[in-house]
Amino acid sequence: MHPSSTLLPAPRRVRLREGKFRLRANTPIVLTQTDDDDFRSACALRDSISRRTGLSLPIETHAGTRGLGRRIELSRNANEGQGYRLRARPDAISILGEGAAGLRYGVETLSQLARTSVPACDITDSPDLERRGLLIDISRGKVPTLETLKGIVDLMVQLKLNLLMLYTEHVFRFRRHPLIGKGASPMHAAELRELDAYAAERHVELVPTLQSLGHMHHLLGISRYRHLAESDRRWSISPALEGSYELLEDLYSEYIGNFRSPWFNANCDEPVDLGKGRSRAWAEKEGRGAVFRAHLERVEALAKTFGKKTMVWGDVVHEHPEQLPLLSRELMLLDWWYEADHDFRRVRVFKKHGISFMVCAGTASWNTLFPRGDNAIANIKGHAEAGKKFGAKGFINTDWGDNGAYNLLGNSLFGFAWGAQASWGSTHFDARAFSRAFSSQIFGDTSGATGRIYRTLGGLHQTGFDHFNNSPLKSLYFDDVVEAKFTNQVNPTVLGRTLAGLVTARDTFIANRKRFAPRPIARDELRFAIDASIFAAEKGLSRKRPKTLAREQRRLLVRHHELWLARNRPSNFEATDKLYQTSIRSLERR
Repeated sequence: MHPSSTLLPAPRRVRLREGKFRLRANTPIVLTQTDDDDFRSACALRDSISRRTGLSLPIETHAGTRGLGRRIELSRNANEGQGYRLRARPDAISILGEGAAGLRYGVETLSQLARTSVPACDITDSPDLERRGLLIDISRGKVPTLETLKGIVDLMVQLKLNLLMLYTEHVFRFRRHPLIGKGASPMHAAELRELDAYAAERHVELVPTLQSLGHMHHLLGISRYRHLAESDRRWSISPALEGSYELLEDLYSEYIGNFRSPWFNANCDEPVDLGKGRSRAWAEKEGRGAVFRAHLERVEALAKTFGKKTMVWGDVVHEHPEQLPLLSRELMLLDWWYEADHDFRRVRVFKKHGISFMVCAGTASWNTLFPRGDNAIANIKGHAEAGKKFGAKGFINTDWGDNGAYNLLGNSLFGFAWGAQASWGSTHFDARAFSRAFSSQIFGDTSGATGRIYRTLGGLHQTGFDHFNNSPLKSLYFDDVVEAKFTNQVNPTVLGRTLAGLVTARDTFIANRKRFAPRPIARDELRFAIDASIFAAEKGLSRKRPKTLAREQRRLLVRHHELWLARNRPSNFEATDKLYQTSIRSLERR
């Protein structure tokens, strides 16, 4: 197996040559210009080689390289561009980036290749899609610490991802509206500015992302804002009220200015009560789609006053295609659906109407103890291929937190990596080969064992019943066994096979535990997911006395909370704790 086969994402073209470039302590990393971006790339290469080999290479700047001898030379053609060429020979290595980002991506590829030596090769590489990113839900459960968010940015650079969104409903501290984020461990303006600068230095664009129509139940539950609700459901703010736009203008004025991105994601998805309350008469006269379009026009105008172009999710537009010819051509639509069974080609309607769009897949980690890996792989592949075929401006891989975000971040790593591969290059990747590349680049595990464990666990969810947008194992884990909504649906034969697979996966994990050492929190999160999944299966099969299960789940609750606090701020665990208490008390009653 050649080292180039474990690169992630896989380069467009690799040609092997004879020999190796051997790294030595006095091998200089040579810059041919003094740009700060290039110096940061050189520092990143130096630090990566130091971690992998223990060697600390000097960084030097030379206007010419004549007479320098053995060296690693970094240069670029221009300011913009993400492609690069890497040339390694026994006497020298050179990386030529199209732009600053391209040089950094070439550095990341060399970092993945470098051990004590680098194989002689020629690599020519560039991305299929201009924008490749992640969306992390920070509003429906976990609010990550700033350290965690910076770690996500570092991982994104390694995977050549360049766009990050933090989905925000209420977890920002608004000075003019302090009740909105009260008690929810909100992000502060200075933290977002610090993260924005940190990301920009690594060629990651942090896009402001603030909900602006539906999913506003936190805000509308506060008495001060209740009058702005579209309906008694208190889910969407009403486009029929001028006060809704006065509030949005206030919120935008504090939030949007903390980001250098030219874009703003106003969301506006799933306004399930739109046209059913205060805007009912308007919707009956002109149509619900027209009400939605009018709202987008107001939101877009507000964002423009703060210097931003607007993105919104595309679900309502698909429901009202008659609005497509009337939409602003400055909008960016975000097309999403997170199941494997989907018409990914539906984005062709956006292309037909000349509307810019990005495709949005998912890690299938929410409503699970461990992500539904098979679903995520198919969903990511389908969106990426359709996006490339029909001219998408980018690809976003989403990691949501529905119903409390009890899914733990480390378990999404495989989905993040697969999304990076699918959006950068080919989606026709052998499963075993990808698992090997994932293992090597995420955990430094050349055996491929860590990736195979992720892949195996991603396929172990079968219980004998289906639960849309959920892992059935999770549904058993939190089920009230007195009501037995899910427990009564179990097929013992199917669940027994799943339990046997989970026990084998646990044994494999224990045997390979040391291979996860570079990411100890992810290792512990993975072990928790295995143990919790085994518990769910045993609970569903009634293999143990209910009171024994209650004691075991209380211990799992303590472990879960500890892992939550390892990456996140203290607030918002109460939603997950409530699910635990429902299950535990039902076991104790039985």
